[in-house]
Amino acid sequence: MIHEDDASKQQSGQKKPVIRRDKVVVTKVTARELSQIKSSAGQCGMTRSDFIRARSLNYRPRQRLSDRELDGLRQLAACRTDMVNFANALHGLSDDEKIRLFRHQPTMLEWYEKVAQVTDHVTDFLQSAQKANSYPAGTTVEETKEETV
Repeated sequence: MIHEDDASKQQSGQKKPVIRRDKVVVTKVTARELSQIKSSAGQCGMTRSDFIRARSLNYRPRQRLSDRELDGLRQLAACRTDMVNFANALHGLSDDEKIRLFRHQPTMLEWYEKVAQVTDHVTDFLQSAQKANSYPAGTTVEETKEETV
């Protein structure tokens, strides 16, 4: 639960308070385990500390995309751009122009609606694939609650 002071600060446009992590947790691991932790954290683009904290809070960080996957994502983004440009061009036409262009208005309108849905799905995919690893929402608030009780 957000304290009233915190809620009023957020509503007034002030920055969220900075959370200071000053508690240390120490654990021993084997050389093999350390190597695996380093490798997994690196594949996710995270520090070892961030990776271990995320995993201990039941979050499964995603691996970064490979060069091949990034290239595919760029191509998908270019396709999406072409689709948006085409949809915008069609949207700017009058109904008469659209009818002349496609000769059959019901078919053209159905197609246009499907293109818009695909464009929205591509946008959602691109945004989710490009998000950096972060902690699940609420983990910091829960830690604060436990300390204040």
